[in-house]
Amino acid sequence: NRKQFNDSQDFHNYPIDFEKDIKLLEKSDVDYVFIPDESYIYPNTSIREINAGPIGIQYEGKFREGHFDGVLTVVNRLFELVNPSAAVFGKKDAQQLFLIKEMINKFKMNIEIHEGKLIREKSGLAMSSRNLLLTDEAKENASNIYKVLLNTKNFYQDCNSISQSISYGKSLFGKLGIKFDYLDAVDINSFIAPDKNSEKLLLITAGYIENIRLIDNLEILK
Repeated sequence: NRKQFNDSQDFHNYPIDFEKDIKLLEKSDVDYVFIPDESYIYPNTSIREINAGPIGIQYEGKFREGHFDGVLTVVNRLFELVNPSAAVFGKKDAQQLFLIKEMINKFKMNIEIHEGKLIREKSGLAMSSRNLLLTDEAKENASNIYKVLLNTKNFYQDCNSISQSISYGKSLFGKLGIKFDYLDAVDINSFIAPDKNSEKLLLITAGYIENIRLIDNLEILK
């Protein structure tokens, strides 16, 4: 979906393998695959453009301008064309999942959202199509992103201070030499800064390995 890429190079480099995807879907007994042309999704006639709102310009949205407007616009378009009763979105893209659920509620869509589990490789690296762009050495280094999240979580559970824990996590990124866009904690139900009433937190981060941008998150029971 071209609209959700603020970097044209990132769009053109994004891994696409329809044949492999279809074979995997066949093994899972999937009956139909919807692979429309771009012109079918975005015809010359006007379509409803969705604004992701204030949360859409935070975190991922801050570093990828217009990203979530593009995500919500194409997801809404997909819902219009397919008219599903249910849809599955992965928990790895936590902010995207939150905003899609928010859009569902806002427009009173009769669609049940199922949250797909975040799946990790043995090293702890969150599975992603972008991992295909990494060398074996880079994959090993990328597993440190998850380790930073784990250590940040453990630090928080010891000190019970969000600010101190985030500072600690950022220092770990520095020691590992990993460039990152952000590391923060949000209330999982509101995707804003947690307060004393927050019951479950979500650590969120985006880092770069060999100039490949990877995102990850980790839940924390307060």
